[in-house]
Amino acid sequence: MRGDLKKYLGVFIPLGIVVAAPLIMRDSVSKSAAGADLRLEVITPHNEMILREFGDGFSAWYEKKTGKSVYVNWRTPGGTSEIKRVLDGAFEAAAERGSEGIGVDLFFGGGEYDFSGQAKKGRFTTLDVFETEPELFSDEVIPQTISGETYYDPKQTWVGVCLSSFGICYNTDSLARRDLPAPTAWADLGDPAYLKGVALADPTKSGSVAKAFEMIVQQQMHQQIALGGDRDAAISRGWTMGLNLIQRITANAKYFTDSSSKPPRDVGQGNAVAGMSIDFYGRTYNEILKKEDGSSRLHFIAPKGGTSVSVDPVAILKGAPNEELAQDFVRFLLSKEGQMIWNARPGERMGPRLRALRRLPIRKDLYVEPYLSMMTDRDAMPYEVADRFFYDSKLTGHLFTSLRNIIRVMSIDSHEEMKRAWKALADAGFPEEASKIFFDISPVTYEITGSEIRSTLRGKDKVAAVRMTNRIGKHFRENYKEVERMCR
Repeated sequence: MRGDLKKYLGVFIPLGIVVAAPLIMRDSVSKSAAGADLRLEVITPHNEMILREFGDGFSAWYEKKTGKSVYVNWRTPGGTSEIKRVLDGAFEAAAERGSEGIGVDLFFGGGEYDFSGQAKKGRFTTLDVFETEPELFSDEVIPQTISGETYYDPKQTWVGVCLSSFGICYNTDSLARRDLPAPTAWADLGDPAYLKGVALADPTKSGSVAKAFEMIVQQQMHQQIALGGDRDAAISRGWTMGLNLIQRITANAKYFTDSSSKPPRDVGQGNAVAGMSIDFYGRTYNEILKKEDGSSRLHFIAPKGGTSVSVDPVAILKGAPNEELAQDFVRFLLSKEGQMIWNARPGERMGPRLRALRRLPIRKDLYVEPYLSMMTDRDAMPYEVADRFFYDSKLTGHLFTSLRNIIRVMSIDSHEEMKRAWKALADAGFPEEASKIFFDISPVTYEITGSEIRSTLRGKDKVAAVRMTNRIGKHFRENYKEVERMCR
């Protein structure tokens, strides 16, 4: 029976991806496509507002440059996790047909982790902009690395086009109702006073959300390393403390959503007190909810020393049907005109047409006048924020996928049991023995995660991976039930 299950999983899962990929990636053609001279195919997780502004912006820029019109066809199957599955299925199907390409020109938006993974699989084409405009790639304009984050591929197959950081969005009215001060650190979201008040997204569905959880763990690691002593022991302690803080935060969660844009929206509407958020989502809802006097009930803060500043890249896919046009799209994104769309105020000479996007351009040379005064978030100064945190990929980069799965089994699959145990602990005053059981992460220590868990998740035996996650999930579920029993 187990052999049959394994065999069928091996057949039907890849088949399902291959069959579904063309449906997910099929055109979303509008009437404006019919009269265009050229057409560009782009797969992206970006929202409609960003796509509209950059589609119109590139079309105008290209027509001014060449006299030809271009239509950008955006393909939006979902977040980066969904895009990865689509690309995997499409490229595997293309390889079986003996074809290099998949009918798509560019991958635009997502995290560095997603782009590095696709680059390792050889799915990107070298970007011409590194040769045609080498002056862009310097410490004064686009540095290769900042505080441990990589801003473009050394092999020149992808490049960041805007910056992202992570933080906390909160509703001042909701905080007042609970008599809580504004949060300033990740640890604040782990306070039991936030019970059922934290809005979170599922890190297995969003690479950016997973990155935020990784920041929480790395901050704890850095703090332990700074205390001195044996470095390996400090790293292991930091991992444990990071997972324990994630337990606290997720125990306060009202829900886990598949959409990383939902938490700030719900926080703004008062359906949650606070949430973990990508910076531009928080800033966007701050903008939407502004009153005539300029105040807003939704605010966003980057926890001091708790977040790196990473990039959202762009890359041209191998076998792109319109590679020359795709190269021009990359050049546009890195031009001053393309860069200023991310943060200039609507109505400014290089700004968006309809609404401020509230994202931060990657070009360092734009954070000066006259460009700075055109920006909506001219006080953000991301390169100063970047200096407050060093992202060390050697600590957790190799465990990124493992961490996402640990959070799922530790906090999402067993969330009902977790919430009941957390409330019982808080009501009982956090008795020592029960607290010890709640925070027991013995099946997912740093050492075990780096060896058994990582190798099993990377292996081809999917049944073994399911069996392992079920065993880990059972540990946490039973522990949470025992904690509730002890405290009641």
